[in-house]
Amino acid sequence: MKIHLSILCSLLLATVASAGTVSLTVKVEGEKKPVDKTTKDQKKLAEVTRIQWLNLHITNSSGTKLEGVTLKWIMFASNLRRGSDSTVVEKSGEMKISIDSNGRYIDVATPKVAFVYTPTHTETSGSGRRVRAKEVEETGHKYHGYYVQVLNGDAVLGEAISNEALRKELK
Repeated sequence: MKIHLSILCSLLLATVASAGTVSLTVKVEGEKKPVDKTTKDQKKLAEVTRIQWLNLHITNSSGTKLEGVTLKWIMFASNLRRGSDSTVVEKSGEMKISIDSNGRYIDVATPKVAFVYTPTHTETSGSGRRVRAKEVEETGHKYHGYYVQVLNGDAVLGEAISNEALRKELK
């Protein structure tokens, strides 16, 4: 029973998509960049930097080797500026890859992308009885999702998207 549960959990953690002869498994990886405690600036202390990248497992189920196909990727961010409520392309790129035939696969990692944002926090000034506190609104870009495509010329061999709502951002 535990084996079946772990398999189900691993399938839920990875997004699997197939739109042709190539299947993609995408796993989002990340790490938090440590805060520099030596700074005196409260704004810098409140700033959060998350490094995100995609680990891709690309499988070729066709009978022919795919050489020189293009892997395109886009990482989206939520714009945290008050009133904007928008999604923006934080970084995108493409690379040429080759995959052997008959179920062979390759593992590829995208470059690391830094998402920098400042969450809502309070800053104080003064001392003693004259302490003043003011609330600072959140700003910056926070990771929102991804879109990955494998192309042979203009033909889409495979694609994966973290959230279908992001398709409108592609146009």
